[in-house]
Amino acid sequence: MSTDPGTTNGLYRVRVRLPDEPGALAGLTAALAQVRCNILALSVHGQDARSVVDELLVSGPCSVGELSVAVCGAAPDGGVLVMTADPHDLVDPPTRALDIVAAGQSPADGIAALLGASGVRTPGPDEPGARDEHDLELTAPDGTRLVARRAAPFTVTEVARAQAFLRAVATRPESDPRGWAGA
Repeated sequence: MSTDPGTTNGLYRVRVRLPDEPGALAGLTAALAQVRCNILALSVHGQDARSVVDELLVSGPCSVGELSVAVCGAAPDGGVLVMTADPHDLVDPPTRALDIVAAGQSPADGIAALLGASGVRTPGPDEPGARDEHDLELTAPDGTRLVARRAAPFTVTEVARAQAFLRAVATRPESDPRGWAGA
């Protein structure tokens, strides 16, 4: 944390594609240390046989631009997304998914919230589904097709998370929760 009382720490979400090899994460953490960022959360998603996507929540006295430059330097092959975050981002993805199910959001709104999608559409029977790596096509248990879109490509971990979310929504009791567990 900053020792300068006039400096505030920002909260940032960092998504970076790294080679799946020893030392790649060490290079990223060294770059974060250079801009005095502290890692608050880390999630590693398998991408393919040669790379992973790391999602980090970091705090530090730098700007989004400074952080982006540092992260890009540690990930020369690209695949970097840095954005501001808020304290709600401190909730881990499984808990976030449970919160969304409990809130009773529609499957489309829940998928958008869970994956950070800019939008979710329900294509008609003759409309195309996923168009590129920035689209994720899912089929709900009732057969409804959903297509989520966002700036960053989706990982296999996020696909599995979204499918589990849709299964949970499909089994959500529609009864009054006060009646659960004999209350």
